[in-house]
Amino acid sequence: MRMSSVTAGAVALGIAVTAVVVTSVGGASADAVPTCRGDRITVAELAGGCTVSSGTVVLPDGRRFVVPRAGTTVSALPVASTGAGDPGDVSVTNAGRAGLAVRIDHAWSGSPAAIRLQQAAARPVASPHAATSAVAVKAASSCGNKTYTKLGFRWTAPVSWSYNTSGQKAAVAPVIRAGADAWTGAISACGKSVTSAAAERLVGNTTEPIAVSATGGCGASSGTSVIGWGPLKTGTLAVTCVWSRSGVAIEVDQRYSTTAAWSASSTCAGARYDLRGVATHEWGHAFGLGHTAQNSGLVMKPASTTCEVGQRTLGLGDLMGIDALY
Repeated sequence: MRMSSVTAGAVALGIAVTAVVVTSVGGASADAVPTCRGDRITVAELAGGCTVSSGTVVLPDGRRFVVPRAGTTVSALPVASTGAGDPGDVSVTNAGRAGLAVRIDHAWSGSPAAIRLQQAAARPVASPHAATSAVAVKAASSCGNKTYTKLGFRWTAPVSWSYNTSGQKAAVAPVIRAGADAWTGAISACGKSVTSAAAERLVGNTTEPIAVSATGGCGASSGTSVIGWGPLKTGTLAVTCVWSRSGVAIEVDQRYSTTAAWSASSTCAGARYDLRGVATHEWGHAFGLGHTAQNSGLVMKPASTTCEVGQRTLGLGDLMGIDALY
């Protein structure tokens, strides 16, 4: 594929991806750009540099993503049960005529032009305190680890969200909300205190579906943030999908697994997963934090074990991360 002169110039000058999208989508070009379409677009097809205005991208692991509109990134951020393996954080960015860039953890695929634009964008994906490899460090307490990872987006206004009660085992919206509020306002942890400008507002109940698929991918953005329940792949406890433009989050949906055994009480016993702790992790993603090493002892490690109530409380790296974002 040959890029238009406008797009090629944007890459050469390192202009942010959103500016390239505006010029390449809105401007006329003499070059014909191939188009990918359908409900099973593969990353191999995307590598040809085709533009995609609609359809569904299917990753090799089966996760499905409805193509976001031009200039938009959709990110899928899971938490796994310990021992199940981390499926990896995914972002899909629609760079207009430059095509789609797909990132799974640190591995890129998709359109080479779109990948170059994302890599040249001014927004860093990881902070200077990015997580250390799990192989490189010994297990640490949550107050002895300063690592955190930024996902490249943040909210500029409180997150207004609605709750879909379908499939819930009990009235647990307040428990999920408590997980969100662990990141907001005045926070004290590990002998340190910060004030976080991250904020959320529960609007009420809704029947609107959650734009998180059973495969752990992300559906179509509705413009409304919805949290609720549904089946997920075995070993995946929850998935958060966030849509963002130019580093500003515009929607978040969360799905909690209906096949996992949950505890929503103040204490936890047996082979159940602590809903409040898992919700705290997923709201960390929603506010813009990525995973740390599994042995970091932090809320943002990628997997949770049963009755892990300690995950309700931020560790030092978690505190530093939310403070750096807000």
